[in-house]
Amino acid sequence: VVHRRDEFRASPHGVKKLREKGNVELILSAVIEEIFGENTVESVKLKNTKTGETTVLPCDGVFVAVGRIPDTELYRGIIRLDENGYIIAGEDCKTSVEGVFAAGDVRTKQLRQIVTACADGACAVRSAKEWLSR
Repeated sequence: VVHRRDEFRASPHGVKKLREKGNVELILSAVIEEIFGENTVESVKLKNTKTGETTVLPCDGVFVAVGRIPDTELYRGIIRLDENGYIIAGEDCKTSVEGVFAAGDVRTKQLRQIVTACADGACAVRSAKEWLSR
């Protein structure tokens, strides 16, 4: 696991379980700069985010998980977004624009998981129904 920071934001329990795995190597404070190989992945070029030093790590594959970037650019300047681009909306899913509701992982909240996105959908429907009935 190559991670750009020297610590994880994941749950401490999950990080502990990962560290206990015998077949997982953690490379912290690094980013992949280049992937090498002819027909398959053979290695990656790593850059240390603190020192700038580069190394080559032999590997058979690359799975990319970069984090979350909300797809909200379409709404910039129309609906209030936070500094990370998430739509600012309360638990009722109401946004800064009357009659516009936000649900799922584009909404500001502490936990982004499928279950919370589904719950947002239910809340947004309820709020929209109430708004429409006025």
